[in-house]
Amino acid sequence: MAGAEWVRWLFAAMFAALTLYYVARLCTARQETSAWGGDAHRDVDASRGVMSLGMVAMLVPWIDPLPRLYWQVAFGVAAGHIAVRLIRRQLRSVPVPPHHLGGHHELHLVIGGLAMVYMLAMMPAEHAMADGMAGMEMAATGAAGVAVPVLTWAFIAYFLVFVVRLGTRLAMPANAAETETLVSAVLGGGTRGVVVSPHLLGSSELVMAIGMSYMLMTML
Repeated sequence: MAGAEWVRWLFAAMFAALTLYYVARLCTARQETSAWGGDAHRDVDASRGVMSLGMVAMLVPWIDPLPRLYWQVAFGVAAGHIAVRLIRRQLRSVPVPPHHLGGHHELHLVIGGLAMVYMLAMMPAEHAMADGMAGMEMAATGAAGVAVPVLTWAFIAYFLVFVVRLGTRLAMPANAAETETLVSAVLGGGTRGVVVSPHLLGSSELVMAIGMSYMLMTML
């Protein structure tokens, strides 16, 4: 993979931590908890967990026993599942629940899944993932009739805009009532309160978007 070795290991460690975090959210969530949105939010967290685990596999390929095609199918199915749910929601005119910090950005997950499939598709089949990401540019150049650099920059621009917007929301001071409610939920809920904290969720999405931007930049 292009870029400094320590940066690759840093992102791999962060994505591994995010994978454990999303697993903790899935284990902590209960279907009857209305604040989680039931099964819908569990699906979203499962998609986030698959994406973060896939990032670890791309950054540290020698610990990954799965063929590249399996990851492409996993990301494609996850993105398609959420896209279908969004379309069904629009057709049924189901009201969208209010977004918390970080959000449950389902459309964002669809775009993220497509970006992962795109990166894997551009990776030369004869190389391991670590070496393949360094050779993405050559593979992209050989793709006849496809403006790969343009698509790569489009994905990068999207994730950078997402980082700026979400970072601004996270940095924006909450009013006294919101702060008191958040502190009470975290302290009163113990470990579960920390796991379901909207600020922690937002920070995790921020890290994922930054990491995605970095991985896409290695293709240029």
